[in-house]
Amino acid sequence: MIIQTYNNYSFNKYASPNIAKKQAPSFSGNFVQRLTHMNIGMQPAGFIGHVELKNATKGENVFVKVFKDFDCNLERYYFKDDLDRVIGEFSVKIKKAFNYDKIMYKEDPSHVYLDDLFNYSNPNTPFYKQGLDYYKGLGIRALQIAQRRSDEAQCIGNIKLNSMPEVRQCFYIDKIGMAPDPMYPYSGMLMLPPDKKEPLSKMLGGL
Repeated sequence: MIIQTYNNYSFNKYASPNIAKKQAPSFSGNFVQRLTHMNIGMQPAGFIGHVELKNATKGENVFVKVFKDFDCNLERYYFKDDLDRVIGEFSVKIKKAFNYDKIMYKEDPSHVYLDDLFNYSNPNTPFYKQGLDYYKGLGIRALQIAQRRSDEAQCIGNIKLNSMPEVRQCFYIDKIGMAPDPMYPYSGMLMLPPDKKEPLSKMLGGL
């Protein structure tokens, strides 16, 4: 029996020379609660689960905690490290259209609006907080949570946002595949095209 530790979570891995297939690890320590099959919208305020990020400072994949809070008609989400320090946050607002102009809108314009996305661990931004390890993938996880909320609210996975100019092209357009909102071409609003919804949900192995 080999005892392995992954980001302070211990599990036992059994190996046998007579078994060719790789055995799946069984967790015996703290249970890692993923967001994979969770209805995020039904969760109350507080801790809701873990997501996997890349700790670029230490060069390893780790689990970080996700917390949920409510601010009027907004849902706010926070990512925290093992020391309970906030390493990033974002907010989502569900904009569900029940009655809409079907001449102006060819498809249901319902969407989730993502705002105030900050990665406080990124030393290359003005929001960096001294002393934090650098975590990569936080922006993708925020988009995946927003996408899940869009699906749960029956907004068919639609996400919209206004990004900072520094990351608009290199991250949102080139990497995620977002595009200018055709309904508001001069507003700076970006939206997730239908053919980019599934690729986003699978990035970094999914939630």
